[in-house]
Amino acid sequence: MKINSANLLYAIGHPLRVLRYLRHRDRIPYEDIAPYLPASPVILEAGTANGVNTVEMAEFWKGSQIYGFEPVPSARALAEAATKPLRDRIKIFPDALGDATSRLTMNVSGTGNAAETQSSSLLKPTGHLEEYDFVDFSETVEVDVIRLDDWAKDNNIQKIDFMWLDLQGYELIALQGAEEVLKKVSAIHIEVSHKPLFENGVLYPELREWLRQRGFKPRIDATFRLGGNVLFSR
Repeated sequence: MKINSANLLYAIGHPLRVLRYLRHRDRIPYEDIAPYLPASPVILEAGTANGVNTVEMAEFWKGSQIYGFEPVPSARALAEAATKPLRDRIKIFPDALGDATSRLTMNVSGTGNAAETQSSSLLKPTGHLEEYDFVDFSETVEVDVIRLDDWAKDNNIQKIDFMWLDLQGYELIALQGAEEVLKKVSAIHIEVSHKPLFENGVLYPELREWLRQRGFKPRIDATFRLGGNVLFSR
């Protein structure tokens, strides 16, 4: 979180959210997530980026199996390199997740550095350009989009225990293609927005209600003015 007038004014009006933020920042510790999962979970990570979180999860959950999705080629190359020593438990896929099989344009963030692609989105950046004016979206790339339910069936994946979704506004669309997979999911770590940052991006209340209808409740809230991450579980 940047220290600026907008964030300071928000902090004054939302003291409880400040306390939550100071505890978690925008990151929920794996130790806090673990009680909601089996000891050796099957993990699906969408928005793998450079693979840092992927490796951390694999090292925290020693017996886990992780399936990562990263459609931006430069970021995927970093993720594959970072996870190579753990290749027996980590597999990286080149697809984006959505509600239908298609080929779409990814708006790639950064200034040519593959490590800066974490804000890349299938949605057009709008409020993101205002709030994070240092992030550039001058590059685009065509990517394959698949439904998670189709992927699970094609790869004979019987169960996902934990979903880690960081899709820059595309999270709900990805979940809408995963209705069958969700039936066995125990917990979801998901990025949410309080303010529109991408065109047609779903805001937290709508996402929360959609998950509530499928049996999930928010357990840990690590958000601030613009958004952050929330842990949902059954």
